[in-house]
Amino acid sequence: MKDEERTEEENTPIRFFILGIPYSIKPTDDLTADDIEILVTYVKERIAGYSQKGHDEARIPMLVALDIANELRELQQYYEMPINRAIDKLKFVLESE
Repeated sequence: MKDEERTEEENTPIRFFILGIPYSIKPTDDLTADDIEILVTYVKERIAGYSQKGHDEARIPMLVALDIANELRELQQYYEMPINRAIDKLKFVLESE
């Protein structure tokens, strides 16, 4: 959908607070309002986990960012290994011909 075809509601920024700081994110074709709501909820849950453990509020954003980056790294490793093995097998089969 092109920008000019979007309805006013689809262009309305999603507003939220994290650690008392206001944020606003405008939905796009790739990041819908529902997607933003899911991501905000996820981040708030991660922040709450660190807050409950008594971490300094100033350090929590960095701790959450590192934790999410580690999740991404683990997922990449989990999915890349089978793909790399399959590619190696295909290379072996193709080289054998």
